Amino acid sequence: MTDIQQPVKSAGQTQKVAPVTRSVRVNAPVETAFALFTAHIGAWWPLGSGHSVYGKDAVVAFEGEVLVERFGAEVAVWAEVVAWEPPAGFRLTWHPGTDPDHATDLEVTFAADAEATLVTLVHTGWERTRAPQEMARNYDTGWAYVLGWYDAMIDRSLGGDAQVGQWFALCHSGGPALAEGESIFGHAAFREHVAFLRRLDERGLLVAAGPISDANGEGMTIVRVLPEHGDVDIYELATVDDKCVAEGYLTVEIKPWAVRFTG
Repeated sequence: MTDIQQPVKSAGQTQKVAPVTRSVRVNAPVETAFALFTAHIGAWWPLGSGHSVYGKDAVVAFEGEVLVERFGAEVAVWAEVVAWEPPAGFRLTWHPGTDPDHATDLEVTFAADAEATLVTLVHTGWERTRAPQEMARNYDTGWAYVLGWYDAMIDRSLGGDAQVGQWFALCHSGGPALAEGESIFGHAAFREHVAFLRRLDERGLLVAAGPISDANGEGMTIVRVLPEHGDVDIYELATVDDKCVAEGYLTVEIKPWAVRFTG
C-alpha cells in the first residue's frame, strides 16, 4: 500500500502472483461493519505514511460508483465500483493515482461471526503492474496496516456506549401561526419551546439544541433515549409537549439518527 502503482513496462508481461488476502474480525454487526468501511471510509483511512496520493490533509470518500481522494481542487480517482452488494461486500478496480488501464482487482466481503464480523480482503491482478512481486509484497504489508486502523476505529467508536439507546434529531422551522416575515426567535411563544427543552434536560433526554438559521427559524434538537428512560413517545414529546409546535408557531420533523461516532 505504501507505493503508488505504476504502469506496466511491457504489454507482454504475464507474471502471475498469488492473491494478497487479509482478514480482520471487528466488534460490530455486519451491516454496521459494511457501513463504516464504505460510507465512513474518510473517518478511518490512514491518509498519511504513503497511504494516499495527496497526504494526510486530503479527504477520501465513495462518490457514486468511484472512490475519490480530494485535496482542494486536486482530485485522484482510486477505484471504480464493479459490484456492490451491501452488506455482503463489494468489488473494485484499484488504481490510486494511476491509469485505470493498469488497475488491480480488490474484493472485500463481510460475514457474520457470532456477534462480530469477519472482514476479508482479497487483492489480485498484480500481473498488470510494473513489478508484480514487489507490489504484492508492499500491499500485503499495507493492507494489514490499513485494516488495523479500521479495526481500531470501530473499537474506539463502538466500544463505548454511543450505540446504546435511540437518538433523534428534531428539526424545527417556523410554523404557520407566524405572521409573514416574523421570526420565531422574537415571538412570545418561543418561551414555550425553551420550557420544552428544559423539561427534556431535566429528564436526561436532551443532548444539544440550537438555531441553524435566523432567517426562517430553523433549529435542531438532539435527543437520546436510554433504556433507563423507559418508554418514551418521542412523537408526542415533540408535537404535543412542545406547546410552541402544538400551537403552530414551530413545525418539527422527527428523524431517527443512527449515531456511530461520538467525541
